[in-house]
Amino acid sequence: MRTPATLAVAAGLLLLTAAASGQSLSLKVDSEELYANLPFILSLSASGFDETPQPEPPELAIANAQVTYLGVSPNVAQNIQIVNGRRSEWREVTFVYRWRVQVAAPGRYEIPPLTVTQAAKSATHPNAAFSTQAMEMTSDMIVRMILPERPVYVGETFDAAVEWLLTRNVERHEFVVPLFADHAVRVAPAPGGGQTVAFAAGAANVELPMSRGTVHEAGEQYTRLRFAARVTALAPGTIDLPPVRVAARLEAGSVRDAFGFRRTRTALFQAEGRRRRLTVRPLPEADRPPGFVNAVGRGFSIAVRASRSVVQVGDPIELAITVRGDGALEGLSLPPLAGAHALPPALFSVPSAPPFGTLDAANNAKTFDVTVRVLSAEAREVPAIALPYFDPVAGAYAIATSQPIALSVETGAVIGAADVAAGAGRDQGGAARPAPRPPRPAAAASVGTLLGADMSLSDRRLTLTAPWGAQGTAGWLFALYAAPLGLAGAVAVWRATEARRGRRRRVARALGELRRALDATEPAKHAAPRVVRALNALAAALGLAAPPRAAVMDRLETTAFDPGTADAPLDAETIAQVHALAAAWRRQSADAAAPAVGAVAGLALAAGAVATFAATGALAREAGAVATLDATGVPAQEAGAVAALDASGSPAQEAGAVVTLDASGAPARKAGAEAPPDSATATALDAARDVYRQALEETDRVRRTRLFAEAEERLRGMAMARLDAPELLTDWGNAALGAGDRGRATLAWRRALAAHPGHDRAARNLDWLRERAPSWLPRPAAAGALDSFLAWRDQFSAQQWHWVGAGGFALAVLMATPWSRRRTAKLRRLAVLPLAAWGVALAAATLGDGQGDAAVVLADGTTLRSADSAGAPPTFAHALPAATEVTVLEERDAWVRIALADGTRGWLPARALARVRPSA
Repeated sequence: MRTPATLAVAAGLLLLTAAASGQSLSLKVDSEELYANLPFILSLSASGFDETPQPEPPELAIANAQVTYLGVSPNVAQNIQIVNGRRSEWREVTFVYRWRVQVAAPGRYEIPPLTVTQAAKSATHPNAAFSTQAMEMTSDMIVRMILPERPVYVGETFDAAVEWLLTRNVERHEFVVPLFADHAVRVAPAPGGGQTVAFAAGAANVELPMSRGTVHEAGEQYTRLRFAARVTALAPGTIDLPPVRVAARLEAGSVRDAFGFRRTRTALFQAEGRRRRLTVRPLPEADRPPGFVNAVGRGFSIAVRASRSVVQVGDPIELAITVRGDGALEGLSLPPLAGAHALPPALFSVPSAPPFGTLDAANNAKTFDVTVRVLSAEAREVPAIALPYFDPVAGAYAIATSQPIALSVETGAVIGAADVAAGAGRDQGGAARPAPRPPRPAAAASVGTLLGADMSLSDRRLTLTAPWGAQGTAGWLFALYAAPLGLAGAVAVWRATEARRGRRRRVARALGELRRALDATEPAKHAAPRVVRALNALAAALGLAAPPRAAVMDRLETTAFDPGTADAPLDAETIAQVHALAAAWRRQSADAAAPAVGAVAGLALAAGAVATFAATGALAREAGAVATLDATGVPAQEAGAVAALDASGSPAQEAGAVVTLDASGAPARKAGAEAPPDSATATALDAARDVYRQALEETDRVRRTRLFAEAEERLRGMAMARLDAPELLTDWGNAALGAGDRGRATLAWRRALAAHPGHDRAARNLDWLRERAPSWLPRPAAAGALDSFLAWRDQFSAQQWHWVGAGGFALAVLMATPWSRRRTAKLRRLAVLPLAAWGVALAAATLGDGQGDAAVVLADGTTLRSADSAGAPPTFAHALPAATEVTVLEERDAWVRIALADGTRGWLPARALARVRPSA
């Protein structure tokens, strides 16, 4: 067992701090023990610098080590101090730079000086060092990289996998896969859901799905965990890959703890695969067909649908071109649409800018919407469109073609500039000519350009800000409903029991006077009259205005005037009879007051019941969605999270958790999880915004689309966890639009408007995209007279209307509370106003936004069917495009019954759409 001193020597990192003029740098690592071939995180903290501009990261190069820069996260702390009534405030800024470091051999390594500079401020960290040790190999684990046994081609997407064989329980594992960190490839998860595990891929992480099985090798039975990936080769050449490695803590017996109980002992071991070589060939120049762009894969097909087949010369036709194939479709571009193998320029005009494509990952398809215009009556069909592609398995080019579409073209009147200039309405002979046919409304334009869309990013300070009333709704609504009712009930009880409390005070005074008269030792001629007066006062205090004449009172009067007893004190029997009489009068008075006390108690119980009902209703109607996995395909964890895997295939705990895996791949024991710091979210958001800005500045269309897609993927996870942040949701929608994903763009903007109905950027972009929908697609109706009259409903979200209603209810209750006798009646009459406001707000919160059943179609080309079956006939003439807005009517297993904006109803697969509110 290693001692702390041994651990310190093994880590060997000199945690030094350098300070210069208030600026300081410090180094630290994330592990107590450092091992060869096992990466660790090295962090450099820079303090004492200004918040802006952010200092550039220092260049870190360690001899014989692989260093990957992971980014910087600024941490800002604000401090306020008040001394002798004087307030002072300052901000402390710390920039944390992080690198992933991996060394190939054990030994001591030197870290050169690191300098951080910001304008005139600078600090330098001196030389530092760390030591790594060797890790023991084991035969209880086998790891290997599965690659194609053939050369691959540039642009080809091929299957790869990491296989991990186990014979013992394992925990706290970490993989090192050199292929995933290579800049010449791009790694993505293979299709399929279920459990996922994070792998380092350069400065980012990729979540790969895991499958589990049992295999026999060399006479041993292993549990095999397979992590599948799709790898795309980006550049030609030969990639010599170091061995894939895995380090994990395996069970190594048991020990007894301080209490004598046995616990499992673990030890750190490693396993490594063999070296691999991946040859990436360039695409051959020979036999390359004209029009080839970048389609690389197998089984490509192309299909074309036209919005209409009967047109006039000059009319537009919307073409939906769908490409399917086993290849990388993210950056796929169409070949030129004008030419010998596409649309003849003499018959059709096509857009000069290449169209955007909408990716449907579930169906492995990409759809391009193109608007062409018929130029001649000689056009008889939309000819077949050719898609040249390269088959990497066959090593040859192939061509996929679409089916031609027959057209019926009528000759239309074409008015030139000379006709307009004549302006007389008659031909040269003076005869009147027929008026030209008014132009037909053009079909909606394809989203092939972002002209007119607001693609700006949100203000960074407001990106994660939620509208007022969106946070902590349930607890505070409970307080706003319950607290005024409780206060009103308490005041009512106080007012109702005021007379009783006054009587109790009078009774107490009368009893005290009676007690003092009975305890006195003076003669009866003086004591008896005092006792009689005290009894009369007690009867009056108890409400016995005409108490029955008791025998003991007559006896007292007789005793006071009897010469034989007047000078002697009252006897014990008389005193006992007086006490018995007082007790009997008190019991009689208590029985009479019981019904009044019961009424007050009933009033208090009723008030409590109303408070509970109101608070429960507020909780039940509390608006705000819970981010879950829905048809958007959003992962349950943000980028960079390590998924904890359970046996059912669902994430067992949040990012950062340490999970124990047994040999079957299921969690055996949970060690402790830490929530990621707030700075991690800020860093991830800044990284996503940087990628978005790069996409805006990129001039190459394919590269720009890929950058938008990357920004959309980064923003999506954060947006699903923050459905109350309209600025973040709008940024997500803009990134989806730039990536050509109209479905997620519409979904994001609808969710932004659900969180903040008055959000201008989301509303304008949503209207812009709706205008470009196909002309045959039913769209949400424009606001009518009634909607304009009720436009005030959309000024607040459902949460905010709940707050307005709760405030009106609280004010009405407080105004109706009987605080005093003078102003109670006037306040009660005025309480009608806030009570009416409460009713209006509840109605607006319940019925106003109509988002509960709203949904957006995400899968392009989805057929609306007449029944919940894939074989049922369609109920709509066209396949629904992505971004179609529908209303959910019924859910049944894997199908959803929906209604289009024009009332058309039918069934869609549940996976094809996503609700605007996931919790609905």
